Amino acid sequence: MPIKSTIAALLVCTTSAIAQHQLPIKQVAAPPSDILNGRVQLPELSKLAERSTSALLPVKLELNQGVWSWSTPITLTDRPARIVLLPESPNAWGHQLITPSARLIDQSRIEQGTSPLAWINQDRMFEHMTIQPTQAPAEYTLSITSDHEAQGYILLDHGPEVELTSQPTTRSTLQNHPISIKSSFNNATLTNLRAEIRSPSGFIFNEQSNTDTITFVPQEAGPYSVRIIATGTQDQQPVVRTTQHLIDAAPEAMPLKQPTLVADNAAIRFQFTPDNANRHTILAAEVWAAEWGMQDDQPVPVAWISSIVDNTRTLTLDKRWITQAQVDPSTIELRNIRLHDIDTFVPLEIIDRIQTPIAELKLSESTTAPNETMLTGSPGPTITSQHIPTAGVTNGPGHRLMLVHGYCTDATPFTISHFSGDLALFEDFEQSRSHNTFALEMLNQAAPMKSFGVVGHSQGGMAALHLYTYYWSGLDWARGNRLIQSVGAPYQGTALAGNAAILGDIFGFGCGENPDMTYTGAANWVSLIPTWARDDVYYYTTSFEDGFGFDYCNIITDILLSDPDDGVIERSAGQLPGANNMGHLEGWCHTADMRDPGQCTDQSRNAIMNQEAKR
Repeated sequence: MPIKSTIAALLVCTTSAIAQHQLPIKQVAAPPSDILNGRVQLPELSKLAERSTSALLPVKLELNQGVWSWSTPITLTDRPARIVLLPESPNAWGHQLITPSARLIDQSRIEQGTSPLAWINQDRMFEHMTIQPTQAPAEYTLSITSDHEAQGYILLDHGPEVELTSQPTTRSTLQNHPISIKSSFNNATLTNLRAEIRSPSGFIFNEQSNTDTITFVPQEAGPYSVRIIATGTQDQQPVVRTTQHLIDAAPEAMPLKQPTLVADNAAIRFQFTPDNANRHTILAAEVWAAEWGMQDDQPVPVAWISSIVDNTRTLTLDKRWITQAQVDPSTIELRNIRLHDIDTFVPLEIIDRIQTPIAELKLSESTTAPNETMLTGSPGPTITSQHIPTAGVTNGPGHRLMLVHGYCTDATPFTISHFSGDLALFEDFEQSRSHNTFALEMLNQAAPMKSFGVVGHSQGGMAALHLYTYYWSGLDWARGNRLIQSVGAPYQGTALAGNAAILGDIFGFGCGENPDMTYTGAANWVSLIPTWARDDVYYYTTSFEDGFGFDYCNIITDILLSDPDDGVIERSAGQLPGANNMGHLEGWCHTADMRDPGQCTDQSRNAIMNQEAKR
């Protein structure tokens, strides 16, 4: 959606604003169709569930007659069982699987190997084994021994027959307010529920429940790693499953209350109660009103409006939306008013509706369809930023294609020789950034450019879309066919966001938590992206080559994800409704060091993206 009439002004505005730490923000809007089709509405809580057919269990060895040991029962069925050993240090454990008659299991039934946790930046290898099925269910014992006190975890996959579903029942997860998670089995009886919770400062505490719901009150602001351990029975056999949640407890914001309305020749501004906290948030609301001359006076949607705001918290409605909808200004009301934390997208406040009638209003001329300035405003408005541009990274002027990596990587994942023309490499290695901070890093590094398009991997695609939606940048006057192209972007989140947080914390690798890429964080974020922005995204997904037998990209992550997946992202979670799905291809994994080649090294796809890219 190029802004042809304001290219020169936008270029000056963007580059000078970055230098002064003033962020050039858009006044985002969407037509009534985005409200009616649910694109800009928060998802139902039931759609934010974590699902698991596996168990991540702590191993705490105890000293017995000079040997450190630990054991747990393992129920083997007529399906293969997979076990991954995750000691805190390499090669720290020995292990045995013992039959009910106290004999070692026949080794011919066990396939053993090693795999890396290659979805994050580290080089640790972990042992795993796949045990062939038994003719009838039987309870075995997994025994782990060591010559020193080596703690860790085991990851057990007993098959898909029993699935644990855990979902938050609290939408606004706030500091000092109760947060609840409800759990259930699909094919077993739940008998006990426990949660192991790690606070932002690293304090670990446990919560027990005799019901199906765990509730805790976060005393600190920040990300909480919550591991739900559910036990039960199926056909008189014990069942244990776990889910992993990464929940951010956001500091409360000043209540929005009734806005003050200020109108000029072009727009109406809804000015809410100022917030005394010095932070940015995202404010959004639906505008409704009754149509002129309608007998029933039933309100209809007029537009959806949103913006990144500072403590002044003001939303802007172009008057042409009112004219186009042919509604009575005296009946205007705001619905589903939402205030989101800008880094985690936690809804800080949700208000069902506020009456905001305007008795006298001079309307604009009618338009047949939303034009560009109705959807984004005009370049000019800025808010003060504390963000400091990245030192030492420069991408010179030009009309360029920017190759953007994802979360926590230590190198550019794309094969650079597959691309040609005026290129720029985004570099922010070994970092965990929120989508917003990631987008600002892109804005900083692209500031000297006249225009640019993006080919992004994983979170890089999401950050580019966030930048395009909420900030003015060189993306807005790029020329060509495809503005944002992405490979392996978790637009609807990934189960690994929570698991990477706990495993990285335990074993000392990774780049830290990232709530934006959880199912909940991603759903909250994508509800703030209108269709016009999605329409400029072209996305690809991949997965392992599915042949005969047991296939995967990474055996460890495969246990935590639903097939098909690329080792990090499930195909289903890589979809972005309203965007351009460019297809799914087997035989390519998320990163290097997985079973199939890394998806960013596909020469055919890279050549197409290079040829079609806007610059």
